[in-house]
Amino acid sequence: MRMRLSCFGTTKDLEAIARAGYDCAELQVREIVELSEEDFKAVLRKLKGLDITCEVFDNPIPLDVRIPVPEFDLKYWTEYLKIGAYRTAELGARYYVFGNGRSRSLPKEGDVKGAYEKLMTFLNILCDITAEYNITVLLEPLAPTLSNFINSIPEAVDFIEKFGRYNLKTMCDYRWLVAAGRSVDDILNYEKYIKHIHIDNPTTEFPKRPMPSLEDGHDYAPLINALKKICYKEIVSIEANTFTNYEEDIKKGLEFFKHFGIVPYRS
Repeated sequence: MRMRLSCFGTTKDLEAIARAGYDCAELQVREIVELSEEDFKAVLRKLKGLDITCEVFDNPIPLDVRIPVPEFDLKYWTEYLKIGAYRTAELGARYYVFGNGRSRSLPKEGDVKGAYEKLMTFLNILCDITAEYNITVLLEPLAPTLSNFINSIPEAVDFIEKFGRYNLKTMCDYRWLVAAGRSVDDILNYEKYIKHIHIDNPTTEFPKRPMPSLEDGHDYAPLINALKKICYKEIVSIEANTFTNYEEDIKKGLEFFKHFGIVPYRS
């Protein structure tokens, strides 16, 4: 079976990801926004020369910036989002993963209502700006240790339905599905809302995220079988950040999928 397979990296890793045989590379919005105009054009040229795409970008604003606080400047970050959406769209963006656990976490005391309203204002602005470029925002369910706002796929779907924005969907990070003790049935039950998958070895202590491996003792079969059952057509991305040798290690990711009868479209 063919699935669209992707790997996390930075712009300097694009050639390695292409050489390994992946269909896509997944980059961070922050890196793209902070490039000089000259460097950005160089990345555009580089990507055009490679047989891969960059359709998913992570974290619309930097991870260390908090949204529902008085000092968060909506005007400044609106302009930041505009630059990010324009540039990532030039690179082929279709989805933004809104993880940003610390960014979106709400205070436990004080003006909790005001903080929530500010977060909602930001999310509306994000959806407005990305919609101009046909980009869908994916609200990522995270572990309670990372965020107190949206911790499961059912919770995300309930929020999305009430929020009412067409370009707001969700995704599944397998690590947080496992951490929450939830079943892959969430993927089966909410497949029309799930537009992206992240996978790494979920048994390691965060923030270390190694490549998934047949030797790491975790049973990945239920996840893979669920994706096969729904004929999953979006991208599955390896979200690893712990490597011995990046270029050699990411090749093992494709070997992992091949064991389950899954190969990238580029194979």
